[in-house]
Amino acid sequence: MTTLGFSFQLQLSFSCPVQRHAFVLRCLPESSASQQVERADIHVLPRLPLTHSSDAFGLKQTGTIFAPHAGFCVQAEGRVQVAPEAPEPSPPDWQLGPYRCHTPMTVPGEALQALNASLKGDDIPDSVMTLLQDKFVYQPGVTGVSTTAEEAAAAMQGVCQDESHVMLSLLRMHGIPCRYVMGYMLGDGSTHAWVEYARDGRWLGLDPTNRRAVNDEYIRIAFGRDANDCPVNRGIFSGSAWQRSQCSAAVWKE
Repeated sequence: MTTLGFSFQLQLSFSCPVQRHAFVLRCLPESSASQQVERADIHVLPRLPLTHSSDAFGLKQTGTIFAPHAGFCVQAEGRVQVAPEAPEPSPPDWQLGPYRCHTPMTVPGEALQALNASLKGDDIPDSVMTLLQDKFVYQPGVTGVSTTAEEAAAAMQGVCQDESHVMLSLLRMHGIPCRYVMGYMLGDGSTHAWVEYARDGRWLGLDPTNRRAVNDEYIRIAFGRDANDCPVNRGIFSGSAWQRSQCSAAVWKE
């Protein structure tokens, strides 16, 4: 078991003051078979009480700022013991339906059908990893949060969210239950995305961006059918402002 420390910061800046700002945050890890949270703290500015709860996709913090404000800051930190050799049990097969079905972000088109036809070998997850290693180019700035797996597959470039969506789509084309995971990784300066697939009653993690199985350098924060299920921050406010968002994360071994 490896002990990892983590810190995370999110800064929202509004072009003019807003109010009645309701938000949902996903930036703290939750204990599971493969990770045990020793400490996890979160602070927000403006200061207000947060509600902590869990849903189908993990731990979340919610709150509402009623007073006018031109900025919103989140700071989270803590320590987690990770043990990837003890993967999380997957639900019974009859409960995995949502992770077998395509979402609007992963539905395949011609580009993904062509990639699927080029897969080689009987081990589909391994074949997908090999294909992405050979053909997908990591290129920030060419895709956005709404880029679909089909669009990323047509360009064969993008970031970790795009590679994970492409992998989800290809696995689901073969009936393999799989989920999108958002979290922190040692050596990465922001949040990271990878994939877990169900096999023999366990969730097994693969990181297509770094071409490897998930190991003791990862902290899982949230998961879902695709990235839309587990954003770091989602909110709504009253006002005509536009917002700018900055996010950073750090992980270290203790």
